[in-house]
Amino acid sequence: MTNQATRIANPSAARVSEGKARVSYAQALLERGLKVSSVATMISAKFSVARSTAYVDIQAANKTIQESDDGPDSSELSDPVDPLSIQAQLVHMIDVAAATGDGKTVSQLIKSLDTVKRWGGYAPDSISPFT
Repeated sequence: MTNQATRIANPSAARVSEGKARVSYAQALLERGLKVSSVATMISAKFSVARSTAYVDIQAANKTIQESDDGPDSSELSDPVDPLSIQAQLVHMIDVAAATGDGKTVSQLIKSLDTVKRWGGYAPDSISPFT
C-alpha cells in the first residue's frame, strides 16, 4: 500500500508514522552535528510542517539521543560550525540525492564536499606577517 493509500485508509496511523520519520530524520541530522536551526528548516521543508512542529520533533530526537548510550555528549551539541559539521551535512545531502536518483546533484555535492575537505576552517589568529 502506498503512503497516500495508507493516509486515506488510516489517517491517524499515517500521522504517527510521519511523526516517527520526522523524529528519526532530526536525530540523524543532529548526530551529524548540524545546528538545531538548520535541522528545523530541513524538517519543515522536507515534510511540509510548521517550524514549531519541527522544533517539537527536534526535542523528541534530542531526548532519544540523550537517553541512548551512543548519542553525542551534551558538550558536542553546542560546538560551532566547523568543516566536519559541514562535511556531515553534505554527506547527508549526498545520501538523499542518491536515494532519489539525482545524479547531477550528487556530482555537485561531491565537488562541494571535496572543497570543504580542503578547507581548514576559519583561522583563529591572523596569518598576516604585518600584524
